[in-house]
Amino acid sequence: MTEYDELLALYHGGALDEAQQRALALIEREPGHVGTLQLLGVLDARRGEFPAALEWLDRAVALDPQLASLHNNRGNVLLALDREDDAVASYDRALALGLEDAHALNNRGAALQARQRFDAALQSFERALALRPDFADALLNRGELLLEIGQRSAGIESLQQARAAGADDAKIAFTLASLGVEEPAEAAPAEFVRELFDQYAHGFDAHLTGRLGYRAPALIDAALQPFALRGQQVVDLGCGTGLCGPALRPLAARLDGVDLSGAMLERARDLALYDELRCAEIVADLAATPGRYDLAVAADVLIYFGALDALFAALHAALRPRGRFVFTVEAGEGQDFELRPTRRYVHAAAYLARLAQAQGFELLRLSGEVLRHEGRAEVPGHLVVLQRD
Repeated sequence: MTEYDELLALYHGGALDEAQQRALALIEREPGHVGTLQLLGVLDARRGEFPAALEWLDRAVALDPQLASLHNNRGNVLLALDREDDAVASYDRALALGLEDAHALNNRGAALQARQRFDAALQSFERALALRPDFADALLNRGELLLEIGQRSAGIESLQQARAAGADDAKIAFTLASLGVEEPAEAAPAEFVRELFDQYAHGFDAHLTGRLGYRAPALIDAALQPFALRGQQVVDLGCGTGLCGPALRPLAARLDGVDLSGAMLERARDLALYDELRCAEIVADLAATPGRYDLAVAADVLIYFGALDALFAALHAALRPRGRFVFTVEAGEGQDFELRPTRRYVHAAAYLARLAQAQGFELLRLSGEVLRHEGRAEVPGHLVVLQRD
């Protein structure tokens, strides 16, 4: 067995740190070893270090431009970097070199869909499924695309096929519930939220603030100004990349962030604003921190919860007496909460007020606000400030 074969065995056996250390040592001795360069790129991509991964893969491609797998892996990295057009070009190069691979075709379809090239994306998914009819990821992606282009019945059928082929049942059930096909759960599945934001992490800030006119952090900042808070123990629930961090840091003696997405937390860590960042589900995390905080904030986080009873109870326990909770939700009417086809929950103002009182909070503010835009439409929401008894 060669040293490179040993590296591959370590990688496939899950010993990623050891594989990387030995790969770096090998590339020092043999700078032109294409397989090792490719492996280093794949290892960096596995950790979410996509710019570094692209550098390794570009070096490898320069040495062996005819190796189809390099172009496929390069396409995966470019897709993660939101460079969809470049990703499609890399997948096309891999396919032209003979890599008629279902995974490459599926990923190519995802890149095309991100660029709203829907017909080409659908053709790519269909080619993947021609090679592997039971390919759950391609069935799932095809279903999502069909829903996006308005082919509801075909999209639902593809999602059901994906579930039968082994795709995540909870996530598909959640999507089908958002379409009214199945009964909704009381919250989005944790894995659905984690994967959504892990994939979204790289371009999250630019997309929200640039394309969608995202306002929740600014609304929360303005709502806190009248209290003139200083020296607070603060937790940013669902902190994401840390968009609320700059507003919270000046008033915090300690600032913690909690999020399900490790990729989002890596972006928040780069800001150097938080004393601690925890990768956790927020209700469970709050239950483990009784009486710790003076202030909790949640910017567009409760849109992934339907019933809020457990969350409010955990917050009441985690906050100190007279502690405050400031959050935004999307606005609903009639029902207490409702799961929409967007796969986000909306909440009625009356439900929030009633639940706050029942859970031991004083309602200091509940105002209607525009949270962001989707397409040309405003997304209405509520800004809420509660104070613990």
